[in-house]
Amino acid sequence: MPLEKFCHNFHLLLEKKPERSELFTSGHQLLQELLSEAKWFGKVLCRLVSDPAFLEMQTPSVFSNEVTLYRSPDKTFAVLGYIWEPNSLGAIHDHSSWGLIGSLFHPMLEVKYRRLDEGKVEGYAELQKVSSGVLKAGEVQPILPLDAGIHQTGTAGNQWTFSLGIYGKSIRPGYIQFFHPWEKRVIRAYPPKVFKKVLALRALASSPEIWKGDISENSLLQSLPDYLAGEFQRSS
Repeated sequence: MPLEKFCHNFHLLLEKKPERSELFTSGHQLLQELLSEAKWFGKVLCRLVSDPAFLEMQTPSVFSNEVTLYRSPDKTFAVLGYIWEPNSLGAIHDHSSWGLIGSLFHPMLEVKYRRLDEGKVEGYAELQKVSSGVLKAGEVQPILPLDAGIHQTGTAGNQWTFSLGIYGKSIRPGYIQFFHPWEKRVIRAYPPKVFKKVLALRALASSPEIWKGDISENSLLQSLPDYLAGEFQRSS
């Protein structure tokens, strides 16, 4: 199935406002059809090298190996590709939306975790490994949002691997979380442009002498979403 047809059909599916079980069942079938032919992704790789406009349209992500393939105008879903070098693993992370992931070319590894703590202590998290499995080319797995979808993905061996992810509308915008279970630590991971704002807010909160008097704290924070205002308040 061509990517354009997949996106059209996925739009039609979401317009029906299906229950999540139906969304995963029907979405699973659609994604499997998209994964049935890997050659179209080779053209995407060529465009990344030779098409400056395509490279420019790439959305900055917390994942450096992510490729933006499609984002729906109504922001109901996005189609993202991932380029995995041999023997590579991504960070353990959660998701801010439901999702479907699948391997396009060569097997990919998925390790699932569950959170043992209640998430009430800033920066602290206890994880337990639940399962580890390999998705062969064409296989699909659903992803749940927030703590229900903590996992780690990467290659299942020493081959270049390409995978796809379909993600819905965010229920926790702005960031995802990276987990470091051996240190019992969790951090917020922001896209590069947003992270510059985060750094600026942390710096302003820590150095009020260089800006107070020129602008009020209320003026600084009033137009910001809660997650960014929180970065300032936690650093004060």
